[in-house]
Amino acid sequence: MDQTLLLLSIASIVIMVVAIVLLAVVLRHLRRHRREIAELRRTTERYERQLREAAGTEDAADSGAAQSEVAGADSAGTDGPALSPDRVRKVAVVLNPSKFDDAERFRSRLREIVEELEGAEVTFYETSIEDPGRGQARQARQDDADLVIAAGGDGTVRLVASVLAGTDTRMGIIPSGTGNLLARNLDIPLEDPPAAMIAALTGHDRQIDVGWLRTGGSIDEAATSAEQIFLVIAGFGADAEMIGHTDPQMKKRLGWIAYVLGGVRTILGRSIDVVLDFPDGTRHAHKARTVLLGNVGKLPGGFVLMPEATADNGRLEIVVAGWRGAAGFSQVLTEVVNPRLVPKGRFAETTRMSSMDRYQATEVRVATTKAQPVQLDGDTDAEATHLIARIDPGVLRLRVPAGTDVSRI
Repeated sequence: MDQTLLLLSIASIVIMVVAIVLLAVVLRHLRRHRREIAELRRTTERYERQLREAAGTEDAADSGAAQSEVAGADSAGTDGPALSPDRVRKVAVVLNPSKFDDAERFRSRLREIVEELEGAEVTFYETSIEDPGRGQARQARQDDADLVIAAGGDGTVRLVASVLAGTDTRMGIIPSGTGNLLARNLDIPLEDPPAAMIAALTGHDRQIDVGWLRTGGSIDEAATSAEQIFLVIAGFGADAEMIGHTDPQMKKRLGWIAYVLGGVRTILGRSIDVVLDFPDGTRHAHKARTVLLGNVGKLPGGFVLMPEATADNGRLEIVVAGWRGAAGFSQVLTEVVNPRLVPKGRFAETTRMSSMDRYQATEVRVATTKAQPVQLDGDTDAEATHLIARIDPGVLRLRVPAGTDVSRI
């Protein structure tokens, strides 16, 4: 049996390495094609704009007559056409300049799009190391912006959302980070800032849930700590280790694949005793390597970690996963990628080296005796032994592309 497990471990590692290499090659080609499509789209837009301008010149007389009629109606006291309640008049862009190769060109392009589609005022608020998003979002609200765009990575999105949650101010996203987790789950265009901006201007408002997390070295410390927001997944254990081990320079070069490479160091390791307490009084004890608290569950690469997690169902999905060595991790990975490939029956019982348990709740308390690293949407936090997580239903007014069904994400 020991020899069989050894062979399974070696085979699992080889298969995983080959899969990562193939995935990297495919994604490189996809990135190139996306750039080509984006350039083609820009060329088409310029051509269509030239045609519209030419048509506008020919119809100038008719247009002037129509405007005179509208002016006459206004002077007679007749109300003009009602403006769409979805239109915006003041756009604020909370911009993380480190995520853009040419921040000035980005600003110019966004101004053009807003002026062409809405004729609205645009103001940019740059983030800094000292203030990575909260202060800028607060200032945008004080300046009466009716649409606040988070232009940056998941950290920028999370901090802007922490200010806008519970308000009537609309939020949009221009994803420009490594994971872009919330944008992936909401079908917001990736690697195409103009398309993402258009989606924010022309999309639909949706009230989505947000998660809040408290952490500490004891249950009392966690209960009195400040709440931190998460929009996608907060993690406790091996997944936070993986993020902490990922080289920032590697992230810039390889994108989210860098997380996979960083995760190789976390495959080996011991499971710990974890206890989950739920509001209904039930308690569950597990041996686990990681505990994941999800608002939505789609990961980079199209993998769905939490099929039942949707952005507006008012519940957290909790995944508790444990494994032994590389072979056990490969079983967990197989269950995420394609559950139909997971062995069943007596063979599964004799070769099972992992576990994956799922729960749904509005709140959960997680405790262990050994401090574990914590992450929120890819941002690492201090280690803790106790977590208190809850869902806040429908408190964030977010713009999603037209046609997006938020109940499925």
